[in-house]
Amino acid sequence: MTERFINDPQFGEIVDFDELMVKLQGSYDAMFPEYNMLESVRVGSRAYDDQPSYMTAGGASILAYSMLLAAEEPELAAELKGKLFTLGWTEEHTGTDLLSVQTIATPMSDDPNERNFHIKGGKWLINNSYHAEYHSVVAKLDQDADGPKALSIFVVPRSSTKNWQRLETHVLRNMVLTKFEIDGPGVLVGKIGQGLQILQRMSMPAKYICSYLGMRLIIPAVQATIDHLATKKIFGNNPINFSNVHRQLYNLALQASFLTFAYYRAAAFSDSSFLQFHGTMLKSWLLLRGNELLCQNLLVAGSKGFLRESIIGRNAIDSFVLPVFDGHYTLNTLMTEKQMGRYLSATKKADWQERHAEMREKLYLSIPGNQMNIKSTVYRNPDFYDYADYVAQINAPVDIDGKALIASVKALVAEIAALGLDSDAEYKYKQGTLVHWLESLLAALDMWKFYEDDTFLNAIIQQYNGIVKTFNDIIIEGNLQTELLTPLRQLPMPPTDDPVAFFRRIMDIEERHHLAQRQPVM
Repeated sequence: MTERFINDPQFGEIVDFDELMVKLQGSYDAMFPEYNMLESVRVGSRAYDDQPSYMTAGGASILAYSMLLAAEEPELAAELKGKLFTLGWTEEHTGTDLLSVQTIATPMSDDPNERNFHIKGGKWLINNSYHAEYHSVVAKLDQDADGPKALSIFVVPRSSTKNWQRLETHVLRNMVLTKFEIDGPGVLVGKIGQGLQILQRMSMPAKYICSYLGMRLIIPAVQATIDHLATKKIFGNNPINFSNVHRQLYNLALQASFLTFAYYRAAAFSDSSFLQFHGTMLKSWLLLRGNELLCQNLLVAGSKGFLRESIIGRNAIDSFVLPVFDGHYTLNTLMTEKQMGRYLSATKKADWQERHAEMREKLYLSIPGNQMNIKSTVYRNPDFYDYADYVAQINAPVDIDGKALIASVKALVAEIAALGLDSDAEYKYKQGTLVHWLESLLAALDMWKFYEDDTFLNAIIQQYNGIVKTFNDIIIEGNLQTELLTPLRQLPMPPTDDPVAFFRRIMDIEERHHLAQRQPVM
């Protein structure tokens, strides 16, 4: 299925929701009764040929349905499995500030165990909402309540909604995003006042699902640019052979490969204490990097990317929706900042061989896990390990001193605290971003060691230079006195007579791993 939309008399060219639901059944099967986080999105992406509007519409439905799993409602989950859902969270006046929602739920009786409520309010910028059979709605019983137990979750049928109005957007134009009113019955999910707890439990694996959709936009768009510039003619030659274009494509291919590896590395360790830490990095840092890469890819491709049928421009534009929607990338980065002290001061020694053995078993594979119901006491305390020691263990042939790097970051953090800036939201965000870059360097080191391929050494240098830029920007913008870091020079590109094959090999890391796994041990 490629670019298959229908001409709806009310909404124009939109997703074919009948086809969407037929192909979404495999995703539901992967979620219930056994929860397989990665498989639930892989089934959908394969079925929809990685088409962003379909993947996002399907993803919205399975995320909303997963609230039933997070609330431990197996009977309701079994009854409604396979239905089209929406996430009825946001309201125009609140965005992601859910504690300020104005939708009200009133119990149908005085029974303290009443499950049936009348829901009244309005939701805004909701995907699938006009076509959905059910809405997973966030509401309050008390309009003035704003504490952690102010929210509850309800399943609301389509018959309780009215006055839909489509909201036109610049991105994902074939989706149907609307605002609408709710005025009718709904069923309580979980217990009264547990809405925030259910949302938090659901949102842990949801970060991996949303990030998967963004990550899947990258490889085909870069491949399309490579193919285009390998066949286009300028001055009688293919632009792929021009030195400046060749270098840009090399950097794009290397970063596309690295971001893919970073995602699957995080997924491999998601069923552990790293669930939230890696998830927040994916939902902010990785999606922003992917968006930057796709925009650069569009510039390199040139006018080809402007064509309607080209995925080069389409994926660049559509990639904005995942990290940017209501500032989710900011919220996730602020969550990471809370781990700064523990991340920098961890003394436990990790064994790279043990970690890589676990990656060999899990990388790129869809394995059932406990990401939905892992205890908060576990994911709020990630099992961090000695950063500098791990850098030394990997022992990559690049000029990176892990001890000196951590010492520099500690000095910067100390200066920020001494100036009383550590409670400032701006500096919290900057420090959270710095932690993400530090972790990206570890991921690049893992990638080089995992594949034993010196082609990936420049990915290490690229991530290190990302740390340097972020670190130095904090100092320069704040007129701080901590000593600036010095970036590294990239290593020379390997020579090649077949740039298309060379770039494709760089990006084909998943298949390379699977082939290596199938090779007999000698």
